[in-house]
Amino acid sequence: MFRTLLVSLILCLATQAVAQQLNTTTAAQESAGLVKWMTIQEAEAANQKAPKPILIDFYTDWCGWCKHMMKTTYSDPGIAQYINNQFYPVKFNAEGKDTITFLGKTYKSTSPEPRAVHEFAIEKLGGKLSYPSTVFMNGFIREENRFQLNLTAPGYLDVKRIEPMLIFSVENAFRNSDYNEFERQFEKAFRDSTTDMQLNKLNWQSPVDAFRAVPPKKIKTLVFIYTDWCNSCKIMQRASFIDSTVFAFADSSFRLVSFNAESRDTIMFNGQTVPFAIQPGAPPFHPLAMALTKNNLVLPSLVILDEENHLIEVIPAYLPPSSLSRILPYFGTNAYKTQTWNDYIRVKR
Repeated sequence: MFRTLLVSLILCLATQAVAQQLNTTTAAQESAGLVKWMTIQEAEAANQKAPKPILIDFYTDWCGWCKHMMKTTYSDPGIAQYINNQFYPVKFNAEGKDTITFLGKTYKSTSPEPRAVHEFAIEKLGGKLSYPSTVFMNGFIREENRFQLNLTAPGYLDVKRIEPMLIFSVENAFRNSDYNEFERQFEKAFRDSTTDMQLNKLNWQSPVDAFRAVPPKKIKTLVFIYTDWCNSCKIMQRASFIDSTVFAFADSSFRLVSFNAESRDTIMFNGQTVPFAIQPGAPPFHPLAMALTKNNLVLPSLVILDEENHLIEVIPAYLPPSSLSRILPYFGTNAYKTQTWNDYIRVKR
């Protein structure tokens, strides 16, 4: 009987230990979510070696919505995996006491008193101390020691709200667009049920068909280079090009070519056969896509060819309708031959 009691006691203790371990794991996950957080110094060092966007979650120990965001948004497997793969994520206590250095500047707590705000939080949040707040940084300009993108999102972000912010930061959409316009086009592309009915407005051709055939009239060509995994490419396809300020001029003034950069097709271009082949050490994209973008392919890319298929211009990264509605007439009406872009924009304003 003593042995039976001993076995029962051992089993009970073991069960308690497992339960305690599970509770500890659950508490840790609720505290940090599924994101692999690092310090701001670690993020800066990693970014210098291999540039990626930096995401900073500013929180406080007393902030209930901060904890809720960890339990929900940062515990969503898809969101967490995307952040872990594409960002250097930083979890920063806005009332912490550590002295830190970032971009050569030292920051410390404003006071030894509890709940005193840290100087780093004050600067990065522009003095607007709302928690949680999320800061997205990308496009480090070494000569100026600053990031081109500094997007601040105050308040709790659920999965739906944070998705476009992540894409905007990772895919360099900030080069040609402000965030508010990007978010509107994101909603139109992915969450507007009427978008699918408008996608057939433009007559897109594949590069195989477009460059093999002789166009019925001399016309410039607009080549849109994309991949299936590029989200900002999809936004341009599903929102920018079908915008009312864009599609009519595009359809009447250009031959439209939709070119998947990962295509394996053999393409006839200007009398030459261009088969798919990847050179050692080269990106896994079609050689013609690389040639059209001068071996500097950024996704998406807009390539403009003249009536003889000679390259006029390459415009990298996402373009919103407001930009396309000015760019296309500039080239389509031949204004580019007599005016600089800055002069053209100045007149159009």
